[in-house]
Amino acid sequence: MPHLLHEVKDELDWAMREVMQVESEYSALELRIQTAKASPEGKDRDQLIKALKEQKDALKLSEIYDILGRAARRFSLLTRVFEVGSQHNELEDIVVGLMDGILFQQNDTGADTDDIIFQIAEALLDYFHYELGDESDARLRDAWLGVENLLRNQGRKI
Repeated sequence: MPHLLHEVKDELDWAMREVMQVESEYSALELRIQTAKASPEGKDRDQLIKALKEQKDALKLSEIYDILGRAARRFSLLTRVFEVGSQHNELEDIVVGLMDGILFQQNDTGADTDDIIFQIAEALLDYFHYELGDESDARLRDAWLGVENLLRNQGRKI
């Protein structure tokens, strides 16, 4: 089973490959449209241009960019959280690091936030400083899902 960071990186890599593929298709269609526009006017030409434009619109390039953006934000946030967990070997230091704007601000937390912060901090401590394995990754993964859900419920884009 791939570890959480590896899985999130794979998601980012997949999104980037999708963007590259769709951009390539988009460019090819744009070239065909330009070629069709240069051909003699007529009903067939206009229908071809219309069909090519519909194909280009169907690629939904902006939606693919949105997917890439979400994957990049998720990867970035997770790597910053991992950095905090790997740098500190005390639970309190990890909590402070996570509350210093990476996940939350110290002045905008509640009971739910505090519980989630301690869960992820304990999971990071275990993962980086006691047992780097599938069990600690599973605990970290569960804690991370709690973080993601809480952030989304608070309106954060990740």
